[in-house]
Amino acid sequence: MKTRWLDHASVWVLVIGIGFAFACASQKTPGKDDPTVRITKLLDEWVRVHEAGGSCASGGRKYPFVDCGRIQAAIVSLGLEFPNNPEVLLVNAVIAYETHQPENAESYLDALLEQDSNEPGVAVLRSRLALDQGNLPHARRLLNDQVTLTPDAADLREALASVHYLSGDLDSARRQLLIAERLGAPTWRVAFNRGLLEEAEGNTDSAIEYYQITLDENPEYKPARSRLRGLKSEQGL
Repeated sequence: MKTRWLDHASVWVLVIGIGFAFACASQKTPGKDDPTVRITKLLDEWVRVHEAGGSCASGGRKYPFVDCGRIQAAIVSLGLEFPNNPEVLLVNAVIAYETHQPENAESYLDALLEQDSNEPGVAVLRSRLALDQGNLPHARRLLNDQVTLTPDAADLREALASVHYLSGDLDSARRQLLIAERLGAPTWRVAFNRGLLEEAEGNTDSAIEYYQITLDENPEYKPARSRLRGLKSEQGL
């Protein structure tokens, strides 16, 4: 079994969701009852918990002074009130994914895709769900279609690289990672995934170098530290 590719989808799509909501809000002058304003405010509350070092991922538990269950219930309620609003659907998908409700997340994402959404985060997260289900063909087809629509989206390229990696097509995975790097993907993330590719081909020294680059850029990334220590130990280093 291959080591899991760096799972960045949920965090990345969460950030994209915030930017998407704020961008839409800034393009007009909505009232306080506008769904974009309301969903942005709720998402901001949710994100503040993460920024404070906590998590609402368990759903109803209370993080200090924040009722996560209340926020999630309000977000779901907005989804019922505005079932075709893309910002509301996207945020609901992210929260469902973060709180381990894959079927709900899938439903929201499929609704967005039926609207011909070209927001890269939608395809990235939907492909993540497909990979979690072991459905590589669906993930590949979805990402290839979205890359055709938005070829300059770095995260689509990273997600497609993950599908190639899990399919055993390491050359295609390398090519997509290179494109993602050129498009601005974070250096540490690209380095970690390149380390996985080198490790898969038995190139231990190269893998060690890439994991070290990852830690130089992101010292807190524990998977890279674990793999680096393991490989060094095997080498007697």
